[in-house]
Amino acid sequence: MLYDLIDHDLIDVVNHNSDAWEDAVKTTTSYLEKKGYVTANYAEAIIQSTYDNGPYYVLCPGIAMPHARPEAGVLKTGLGIHIFPTAIEFGSDLGPANILLTLAATDPDTHIEVIQALSEMLVDEENIARLTAATSKNEVLDIIKAY
Repeated sequence: MLYDLIDHDLIDVVNHNSDAWEDAVKTTTSYLEKKGYVTANYAEAIIQSTYDNGPYYVLCPGIAMPHARPEAGVLKTGLGIHIFPTAIEFGSDLGPANILLTLAATDPDTHIEVIQALSEMLVDEENIARLTAATSKNEVLDIIKAY
């Protein structure tokens, strides 16, 4: 279950707006860094990758999955879920996102289980709407409990 696979300390409803996407990436990766999932340079690796390759991680309107290559500072596989009060513009044709699913994967295969469970939850537009409107970590946890 997604609820059991995700470290609950990596889930939060961010109480401040982020005017720049770079700041949002730094905010979300700081949770991963504090818990030992990534090194301090992981945020910069995501930012540089975005400059080099564009916002490839915007999955659909409202949802982005910022990540970088394992060698960019991933220590262990983890996924952070962060809801921002307003959508952040990454420059994607898919539009801005206020749900950031920050991924740290040690290799291409280790995160498959989390991604599969996550995609089951995100195919339901009602879940996306509920996540977008979440105002507390407990609301986010309630949504993912079914997955």
